[in-house]
Amino acid sequence: MARPKGLRLSTTRHAWYRIDWQSPSRWNWTPHPIPLSRFDSAAGARRLRYAGDASRVAMRERFDTAPRKIRPADLDLHLIELTGSVEVLDLRRNQTLDALGLDDQINTGRAAGVWSACQQLSDRVHDWFGTRCHGVVYRSRTTPQSSANLAFFAHAPLTPRDLGTLREQEALLASAVVSDGFSIQGWR
Repeated sequence: MARPKGLRLSTTRHAWYRIDWQSPSRWNWTPHPIPLSRFDSAAGARRLRYAGDASRVAMRERFDTAPRKIRPADLDLHLIELTGSVEVLDLRRNQTLDALGLDDQINTGRAAGVWSACQQLSDRVHDWFGTRCHGVVYRSRTTPQSSANLAFFAHAPLTPRDLGTLREQEALLASAVVSDGFSIQGWR
């Protein structure tokens, strides 16, 4: 399929946050043979990782399917800050959705058909732009009006910094409990 007319990449230059079991130096970029998340390659051709535009967004996204319950083992997860200038397909922009012939479900929809479309789009984006595109920005499913997520490829020029374990992020954990309705087992 040819790249749709008018489809453009945009540049984003701010910090993104990811919560991961491993420090970035240990990340494995081997693709999943079967897509597991929203923008994973439908063909199993490449691996993506996901980050939020704030540490609280990363918390809400990471624990969305676990009804905002953090178990004692989860406190050993790492909070990673990613910085750099990246070229992305920004699905928050109406021009992008119009060029692709999509509606806003591509951002936050959870139906199997929406996820399948996202996964196919991931492969097409790579076919259309190659390594010039570093990822896809989309609205957060947990706070779509105010937050964004980044699905980024291994070649994205992001500099990761391990901020430590969640156990060490006292202000973030307190905010998660007070403002976002989390329950945290084994903390304090």
